[in-house]
Parts: sequence; C-alpha cells; structure tokens
Amino acid sequence: MSDERRTTKRRDAAAVGSFVGGVIEPLCAKRGFATADLIAAWADVVGPRYARSTQPDKLIWPRAAGAEGANRPRGATLVIRVDAGMAIYLQHETAVLIERINGFLGFGAVTTLKIVQAPVAPPVPDRKKSAPSPAAVVKASAAVADIESDGLRDALERLGRGVFGEVERS
Repeated sequence: MSDERRTTKRRDAAAVGSFVGGVIEPLCAKRGFATADLIAAWADVVGPRYARSTQPDKLIWPRAAGAEGANRPRGATLVIRVDAGMAIYLQHETAVLIERINGFLGFGAVTTLKIVQAPVAPPVPDRKKSAPSPAAVVKASAAVADIESDGLRDALERLGRGVFGEVERS
C-alpha cells in the first residue's frame, strides 16, 4: 500500500471576464488582430468624437516581401467601418489616428487606414445606477444633520446616499 494522497484541485470561482478572452481571441485572430485589446480600447484610442461612429474591422498584414518587395512598407492596413457622414472627417485625421493606434499598440504596426462606409454596431450602454432607497436617504440625512455649513452638509449627504445605497445593493 502506498501513502499516496489523493490530490484534488481546488476550483475557485472565476470571473466570467476571464473566459471571454478564450472565446474572442480566435475570432480576433481570424480578423488579423493578435489580441482583442485594440477592439476593447477602441473608444479610448479614437476619442469620443469617433467612438460611436467607427469600429475596427480587420487588420491586414502584408505578405512576406521578396527581393522585389523590399521597398514596400512593412506595416499593416487597418480596415475601419465608419458610419456614413463621418468618413470624410476621419479621412482628414488619418495621420493622427494612425499615431494613436500605434501609440496604443506600442510600435508602428499600422501604416495605412482603409475606411469603409458601413453600419457600425452601437456601443453597449453603460449600466445606470439606481436611485438610493428611502432608507439610505434618511440614514444619510441623519448622519450629517449636525453639520452647520450648508454646502458641506449637502455634499456629505449626497456622498452618504451613494455609499449607503451601494452598501444596500451589495
């Protein structure tokens, strides 16, 4: 008989977000993206003006250059879907956008943008916070009732409503 102990792996709860990468990465690879980072951070990269009207579609990498293609640019072409009407504005800011994209990626990966007018999927709306319950409002008001300064009392009461409301939701 051996003294081998059975080892069991402990399965801790994992965040759902940790599984999303495994699902999305093959789809991104099919579209030329190494990771989903650029797609996820697209709104931050392009800024609020183009966040809702543009969407990265695919990244086209050049084929390996032979002797005759040695002078061709080595960067990729990023195909961007743009809502009708915004393409002309985006076209004028192509150089700035390429600089932002390469700054995000950390190297000169993109040298050309190809703008395609096509419908853009609407962004996922932010989850709105619900109003605090009446009990949270009463609790916050009671906690700051002794403060003499009106401005400070109002500010602390708003903060208290948010804190007590968040505690109730969690």
